[in-house]
Amino acid sequence: MAALPVTRVTVRAPITSFRHPFFVVGSQPSFDIPPPSTVHGHCASALGRWPDPRTFFFGIHFTFRSKVRDREHQHITSALGPKAKTFVATPAGPLRATTEITVQPVLREMLFDATMTLYLDPAVGEAFRAPVFPMALGRSQDLAEVVDVRPVSLERPARARIEHTLLPRLVRPCVRFGATVLLTRHVSEPPERRATFAQYIVLHEPVFFGGDPDGSRTFDRVEGIDIDDLWCDPTALDDEGFARGVWIHRLQDPS
Repeated sequence: MAALPVTRVTVRAPITSFRHPFFVVGSQPSFDIPPPSTVHGHCASALGRWPDPRTFFFGIHFTFRSKVRDREHQHITSALGPKAKTFVATPAGPLRATTEITVQPVLREMLFDATMTLYLDPAVGEAFRAPVFPMALGRSQDLAEVVDVRPVSLERPARARIEHTLLPRLVRPCVRFGATVLLTRHVSEPPERRATFAQYIVLHEPVFFGGDPDGSRTFDRVEGIDIDDLWCDPTALDDEGFARGVWIHRLQDPS
């Protein structure tokens, strides 16, 4: 396939956070890019339903201006057992308490001035012109704004600049830069909410496909490594004429 028709959606948020799922108390660091499951949920907000995970795909370009840590208070609710001796005064008399709320301070990492560009199936991307639910990037209180929705055709890259994006772990032999992280790939619908995970490369610094200007930051072709999901956006060019590289991700492997 020489071209891939998609809808390019650009969303901005003044603040956002993508919490590591295995940190619960004390400190909550943020990933530098939204996990695939977060992108899937973001598109569900626009559609008003969950996109089919068997056919859903996306490419992503994500930037933010700065990262900070600030102290927040978590309100943790827990159920009290039937033998609890805590009572609450009411006009009708004392009632036995059934829940208890404690306040826990936590240091949370947050990203400021974030911009996310998604490359989506047109059937999903066009929903961002009139989202069903409010746009939130990350947590529900991190409201976001859709600033651009337009159709583009991705092309096979001859020269591409790949940065501020996600790459699959399988291309690690091709690229020496970026951090390898474990991200939530997909979370199934309620009530199961079963999470699956995969390793990705979070790449913010640029690498170049098809000719590095100085020869030190090349995305190498390696025999046996499939790069059929690497495309480029010919409408997004840098000063040296490199198109923006776009890797197409899926939530489920083709059966």
